[in-house]
Amino acid sequence: MRHPFKPFKIFSLAILYVVFLVAAFYILMASINQSQQDWKRHTYEALEKTAYFNDAMVALGYGGFIHDFKNAVIRRDLSYLRRAETEIEVGLDSLQKYLQHSPEHEAEVRAIQSVVSQYRNNLARLRHMLEEKQSAEAIDAVVRVDDAPAIAAIETILASHAQRPNQLFAHADSAHQRVNQMLLVILCALVLVSILVFSFIRYVNKRLAIKLKDLEVIFSCAPNAIFSVDEHGTIISANRETMRLFGFSKRALNRINVDDLVPSGTKEKHKKLRLEFQKSDRVQPMSQRNTIFYGKKLNGDVFPASISIATYGVGDEKHSIVVIKDLSDEMQYKSQANTDPLTKVANRRAINRQLSAAVSRSNRQQTPLAVCIFDIDHFKSVNDKHGHLVGDDVLQRVAKIFSDAVRKTDFVGRWGGEEFVIILEDTDRDGALHFADKLREEVKRRSLESDFPVAITLSAGVSVYCRDDNKECLFNHADQALYRAKESGRDCVVVI
Repeated sequence: MRHPFKPFKIFSLAILYVVFLVAAFYILMASINQSQQDWKRHTYEALEKTAYFNDAMVALGYGGFIHDFKNAVIRRDLSYLRRAETEIEVGLDSLQKYLQHSPEHEAEVRAIQSVVSQYRNNLARLRHMLEEKQSAEAIDAVVRVDDAPAIAAIETILASHAQRPNQLFAHADSAHQRVNQMLLVILCALVLVSILVFSFIRYVNKRLAIKLKDLEVIFSCAPNAIFSVDEHGTIISANRETMRLFGFSKRALNRINVDDLVPSGTKEKHKKLRLEFQKSDRVQPMSQRNTIFYGKKLNGDVFPASISIATYGVGDEKHSIVVIKDLSDEMQYKSQANTDPLTKVANRRAINRQLSAAVSRSNRQQTPLAVCIFDIDHFKSVNDKHGHLVGDDVLQRVAKIFSDAVRKTDFVGRWGGEEFVIILEDTDRDGALHFADKLREEVKRRSLESDFPVAITLSAGVSVYCRDDNKECLFNHADQALYRAKESGRDCVVVI
């Protein structure tokens, strides 16, 4: 049966769906992480710039260089001058670092550096004038510097710093919007993919429902008995043919074990084979060569059957599907096709088949084999004198005597007309001759009894199989021996 879908395709679709979800989640998290990193980087840069500028302002401002410079002028104290020299270098270094991180404020930084450089150039003069103990007015007149350009530059930078939080917030809002847009795109794609996946699942479920319905109809209408059993042999479900064949109702289904559906004499053998077959995952016939299984109906009737078992796993348990075919009609037809309708012994077709098999066994097992052909003497005169009904009665009685005389391993058949063939396996020349002569005497004796229609005699030809012969040679030799028996006066046995 062609599947409506391949399990591999469903598995691949599920894998692709999971991969899509993982990829979408990864992209979303990467976008969020990138936005966070960008915001952190911008914030860190802003804080770092502010820190450098603050360091410069502290070193150069009224709490630093300017304070000490003015105190050195006013108080004419060299200790203030030494601190001012140190602070001006720190301030210039911080300005240089700030410039490296804020190239957009290069003009303002250069203006501040220019003013600070003028102050630094005046430090040597200030030291000399302090050592000469000149007046504060004289010193101030010499070392005074115009601070206006530096103050204007500082105000510009501070105004820019005042706008920096707004810039950071704007950047954060922009990153947040990008994340929201990315999330919206991913959600839309996820919804679209989900719709496609669920549509496909719905389609698959619909096809599965149709196929399951088809299987249910096939299961119910199958001409053979089909049922499932668990690992203990308990019947789980069965089709209508199973119930009809074995004669139990649907209500009694779950109370029946499959081992109860075989004759008592073969129950243990059947159970052993069932357990052995359930270990395999292949579909295979349980019937073996030259072996016929028999089923038993609930009313006790026994019928020949062929059995096939397919085992499959259900979790930790193993269940089996069992298919049973009733061979009653088939064996009846086969028997009719191989049986002579008048005498009820094998016909010519069956004789040929059995002779081929016997020759093969003789060659394989190196055992002797003999063929006997019997002919009722003057049988035509029996039909002419007493009628065909009497002739048919004679044929039936002779066939019955032959069937009663042979072993289970021997084979009796009617070749045609008044000729019968008996195949004697594992029988040598002397044994075959003794058997044929004894049987000839038995028929002659029985025909003389009062209930026999007419007195008859038999002629017989016996052939023993040689390894260089085939079945045709074996049969032809027996036929030649029969011809010699008739030529010798009939009512005798000749062996070749």
